[in-house]
Amino acid sequence: MRMRLLPACAVACGGLLFGHPAGAQSRPSAAERQLQPLLEEMLVAANAHDTDRFLKPYVHDSTLVMVFNGMVIVGFDSVRTLQLKWWNNGHSDVVYSRRGAARIAVLGPGAVVVTDPLRSARTDSAGVVHAGDFAATSVWQKRPDGWRIVAVHESTVGH
Repeated sequence: MRMRLLPACAVACGGLLFGHPAGAQSRPSAAERQLQPLLEEMLVAANAHDTDRFLKPYVHDSTLVMVFNGMVIVGFDSVRTLQLKWWNNGHSDVVYSRRGAARIAVLGPGAVVVTDPLRSARTDSAGVVHAGDFAATSVWQKRPDGWRIVAVHESTVGH
């Protein structure tokens, strides 16, 4: 994803993707107002290393797709198993924070893409803190039981 876009295209496309002209301030859509608290709760759950709480808004079936640094994981159970491993069954010391505001692109009624610039920091066994930047892009679908993540892609800087 290291493609370079022409600045004019980025300005024009930004208005199309985010529902308003580039640089213009607009009122948040209903989807944005509904998703913001879910995103905040996910960050809190991530910092608590609570896998089930963090994965609550994910679709809990075999259609879920996650891509992590090029690895494709299919199905909720597989994603949950890896998340438990990554957080050492809740005993991780990683701390997450946002590097900027999450971008919420409303694609239509019931379909949203969220791009979230994040940072993580953890301490290794020698006491050295390792920090890294990454981004998570998720596709949310409005379902009868609420907004659900149906696909997610995470990549770290340098991958």
